[in-house]
Amino acid sequence: MKGKLFPIVGIALSSLAFTSAHAQQYQAVTLSGFNADVIANGVGSSTVSTNSDVDGVNYAFVSKDFQLTASSTALTYGLPTNGLINSAAASPAGLSYQLASYSANNSLRLQSVGDNGTLTFTTPKAAVNLYMLATSGSGASTVDVVVNFSDATTQTFSAINVSDWYGGSNFAIQGIGRIKKTTDGLEADTSNPRLYQIPLAISAANQSKTIQSVKVTKVGPAAGTSVGNIPNIFAFSADVYNSCPMPTNVTSTTTMNSATVSWTAPSSAPASGYQYYLSTSSTPPTSTAIITGSTAAGVTSATLNNLTTGQTYYFWVRSNCGSTQSYWVMTQFTPGQITATYTAGDINTLYASSSSITATSTTTCPGALTISVPSGYKIKATDVSYTMSTVSNGYMSEQRSILACTTNSTTETSVTSGSGSSTGTYSYNRTGLTLANNLTGNVNFELRAWRTYGGSGCSADYNKVDNNTFKITVTLQPLQLATSEVKASAKERIAYPNPFVDAVTIEKANDVRSATITDLSGITVRTIEKPASTLHLGDLKTGVYILTLTMKDGSVKSSKMIKK
Repeated sequence: MKGKLFPIVGIALSSLAFTSAHAQQYQAVTLSGFNADVIANGVGSSTVSTNSDVDGVNYAFVSKDFQLTASSTALTYGLPTNGLINSAAASPAGLSYQLASYSANNSLRLQSVGDNGTLTFTTPKAAVNLYMLATSGSGASTVDVVVNFSDATTQTFSAINVSDWYGGSNFAIQGIGRIKKTTDGLEADTSNPRLYQIPLAISAANQSKTIQSVKVTKVGPAAGTSVGNIPNIFAFSADVYNSCPMPTNVTSTTTMNSATVSWTAPSSAPASGYQYYLSTSSTPPTSTAIITGSTAAGVTSATLNNLTTGQTYYFWVRSNCGSTQSYWVMTQFTPGQITATYTAGDINTLYASSSSITATSTTTCPGALTISVPSGYKIKATDVSYTMSTVSNGYMSEQRSILACTTNSTTETSVTSGSGSSTGTYSYNRTGLTLANNLTGNVNFELRAWRTYGGSGCSADYNKVDNNTFKITVTLQPLQLATSEVKASAKERIAYPNPFVDAVTIEKANDVRSATITDLSGITVRTIEKPASTLHLGDLKTGVYILTLTMKDGSVKSSKMIKK
């Protein structure tokens, strides 16, 4: 039986639903007041870039850009070089933290009982909840936290537990490694050490007050004779307060060239309705941005016409309370997208050795989905998402999977692997795949999944693809676009003669995997696997067709062909 390095609490992957009237607007907080540099970074000994340790026995964190010498191998673990941590904690989803500079003090380190420090907000702000990013070296510790408001009032959180940096739950980030300052010895582990997300709920009476600073005091447990139980506070994030409540649950439905975006009104509906902003850029609107449109009070949807098929749009909406507006809430959509979800149950994995699994491997237990492309359109790009869960002592790192388009016998270029020497659920999401480009009609996909540990054959006993998570989304574009594309690339002839009467000859037929012929309405009239150099098409009606060749290297070539 395999041994586990550390017990891991599984992370839920679905979004948490909130029932309160407040909609979450999370912001990382910039702070001052740190008293120790415990993160080694840059080139040179760790003693040069740090002035203290995390645990009292000379272990410090490392940044991914740390190198002992300029020729040292780059680290594959460590804290993000830019200091931005997107929290892995399941609740609430969407939090991020900004660490202080690695080249200055970046931790509020409290070694002895009674030690305290105050972290001051660079930009004071009101909050519904605070979230503290912290860890404890050489054993768990407890702290008191006092939130100081601009009106000189306070709110105290007593005896807050800070877990030891190895093995605790509700972590924001894990597996970031550490370094022994006395020897510059690096230690890497996929699960440890960890920084933890600690929630602090601001009382309703204080939520509209501006927070100036937070004072943290170590209260226990008492350290040993010299070291132990040292809390380190690194950052805060805030669920910021706004008197004008935001809309929630922003969703969209699309056609080929339009979209209807809907949202849920807050419990206290805004008197002046809503304002929205539409863009093809993901950059949020600034305070001076000109809004795209607005809706009247009580109207919680907007219809957008004359959109470009296959173009991704970003839609922001906010409540308009008259003299004030809420924070923006964003969703994105792409007109001309079709999604299919696998709902037939968990998908089994096939046992195989890691070295035997390649991009051309098949399984006897794949999950299959079909996308029906409407007439007049073809596939421009394919996205796939799913989760795989471990069972019976399986590891996430033992997961393997690949997406195949069986319509044209094309797969992704490489197999995707999971990560983590532990149990849990791993999320997969790949976008912009080209394996089904230019296909029309019914297009078939297969998710092939393997495990490299546990039993034999196909089963869900050690690793499986979770039911209702395997989704295929294709982005479409008008088939007429293929004609203009062909004109633009007319220098490359793929078949001749053109026009033709009875047959066409394919250039370099030995390199072709399949040939597909569609009419201009998008209907596939002929598919030929491993075609010979001559295609006999005399039975086709007179008209214009699109000949699409899928090459053995995965590329696709198209040409407009005229049948006399």
